[in-house]
Amino acid sequence: MVDGLIALIRNALILAGLIKEPEYLVRLVSEHPMEDDIVGGVVFVVGGKGFQKWAYFRCPTDTSEIIQLSLMQKHRPRWRVRSDWLHRATIYPSVRQTDGSFAHFWLSKGNVSLCADSGAPMPQNRKV
Repeated sequence: MVDGLIALIRNALILAGLIKEPEYLVRLVSEHPMEDDIVGGVVFVVGGKGFQKWAYFRCPTDTSEIIQLSLMQKHRPRWRVRSDWLHRATIYPSVRQTDGSFAHFWLSKGNVSLCADSGAPMPQNRKV
């Protein structure tokens, strides 16, 4: 019920031109999603309100790729996923695919901003 009301408000704000339509929304799940369950436009966050373990989502430049990010405090590297009251996803720091599509992007308030080096392999002397 609450999610439906939030979606209604989000759509009204989009129609009024007050916000951009988000490309990614956050969905909290208790278990790791299966590959077929990972749909475009959703960042699946495994965990609960008090903790987050992993984030899964389709790559914005190649939807055949699934990105998996560690959100655990003790893991390196690790990312943080935030969801605002409209469920728009923000991921920090940027996401850099080191193979496949070589996508490099920021995700803020549900929208993707590609970095200038997106699509290019990382230089050999530099590691993430």
